[in-house]
Amino acid sequence: MTNNYAPLLRQYGFKVTRARLKLLERLNRATQPMTAQELHAELADAKMDLATVYRSLNKFADAGLIARVQLGDEFARFEFVKHHHHHHIVCNSCGKVSEIELCNLDALSSEIAQKTGFRNIAHHVVFSGDCQDCASKQ
Repeated sequence: MTNNYAPLLRQYGFKVTRARLKLLERLNRATQPMTAQELHAELADAKMDLATVYRSLNKFADAGLIARVQLGDEFARFEFVKHHHHHHIVCNSCGKVSEIELCNLDALSSEIAQKTGFRNIAHHVVFSGDCQDCASKQ
């Protein structure tokens, strides 16, 4: 395990623990957002209880260190903060999640700000459909 995440934890005001380092390391390697349960199962060798995983993830997300992602079901998922804005698409059949790198909603956000007076407008869009693998089985 590397300590590349220790300075990041300190920068955000967190105490550096083995569990927190492992959580960040795993999230950074993830190819899609992960639930607390998935992380807990994958990091079983770290001997952290599920409550610690939930507590750490929520504190990290509240601080802006990681992103909390809602994909239209009852589970919060988490991903390492990217330095670019993106959305997600979820397969209706298998649940595969992919990132969508493009977004053309900035003009709409500006228009909404002009008409409503709101500032710091954010948006979260989740698309759904059938992934290539599932669509080919139909």
